[in-house]
Amino acid sequence: MSDPTKAAPPAGSFASLRRPVFAVLWVATVLGNTGSFMRDVASAWLVTDLSASPAAVAAVQAAGMLPVFLLAIPAGVLSDILDRRKLLIVIQILLGCVSAILVVLSATGLITVSSLIMLTFVGGIGAALMGPTWQSIVPELVPRGELRGAVALNSLGVNIARSIGPAAGGLLLAAFGAAVTYGVDVASYVVVIAALVWWKRPAAREDEPGEQFGGAFRAGLRYARSSRELHVVLLRAAVFFAFASAVWALLPLVTRQILGGDAAFYGILLGCVGIGAIAGALLLPRLRERLGADGLMLAAAIATACAAAALAAGPPKWISPLILLVMGAAWIIALTTLNATAQAILPNWVRGRALAVYLTVFNGAMAAGSLGWGCGPLALQPLAGALACGAGGR
Repeated sequence: MSDPTKAAPPAGSFASLRRPVFAVLWVATVLGNTGSFMRDVASAWLVTDLSASPAAVAAVQAAGMLPVFLLAIPAGVLSDILDRRKLLIVIQILLGCVSAILVVLSATGLITVSSLIMLTFVGGIGAALMGPTWQSIVPELVPRGELRGAVALNSLGVNIARSIGPAAGGLLLAAFGAAVTYGVDVASYVVVIAALVWWKRPAAREDEPGEQFGGAFRAGLRYARSSRELHVVLLRAAVFFAFASAVWALLPLVTRQILGGDAAFYGILLGCVGIGAIAGALLLPRLRERLGADGLMLAAAIATACAAAALAAGPPKWISPLILLVMGAAWIIALTTLNATAQAILPNWVRGRALAVYLTVFNGAMAAGSLGWGCGPLALQPLAGALACGAGGR
């Protein structure tokens, strides 16, 4: 896989943070994602209280990803023909309402597996709309020479949130219950909405052609079909994430049934994923110079396979955080490499739609993989399959 981002003029990894609009939106996004990870921890752990079925646990994971698989391409069309700032504000309001309903249900004891899956699915609809839209605004905030660094900073921000949110969510869940944890998530959406209202997005000509939804939809699909460079990114994303999803789908049950941990320990494990991802993001520029895009994907696939096999073996409890550190580093290396490559090869007029195709493949692989691992005959053992198959991400 070629690395077209190398064609851009070099810029410091943190250069984009000197641009006020990018910095404000980046900080707000970190806070918003922190709240989202706290919500996800509460939901993932709560379902293990409501049902011991691996299928139920995996269904909650898949419910958040399936809408992105189904709706990402239409969402990408909307991001290209509507005002992206206004669309993001509406999406944040929707997600805030979902978390507010979770607050009420969990506080009154009325929450069930079915309601949790349904609300997670609605939240996934919001994520489907937000993904291509949020990624599409990055080139509006920084010059092309800083694009690779800005994409890496976005991934770093997500994983800063991943290192803080799950651990904080697990502690809040253990100390105060799910309602308080969901309530903090609601507050985080207020911060993001405030930042988006503050951002005065200049009118762009690319957003003003009289493009209709149907025509824009077909144009995006035609571009995706004809771009061989995009095909390579999509194939690697599908293979890698289908097998990597085993860890995410079954980690709540692995934590409870194999490692003997509680909600706080589950949050700590997810926090270790975030810490590993931060370390991986910081090392990524140096690794990219030495290995290139192909070498990075190979290294990420091998590391992910080894981490999955180690978890499947039932390691001592104290070793599991170290395994998740490796998993986090491999995850961010693969995610950032694929995302940055896709961003660099896409023209702005079709960026949202083409990124939506990428997100469709990513979330489709994660959702199908999660359901497959959760519903398989050896529900807690398929992690071992990643050892044999994870290298397919090469």
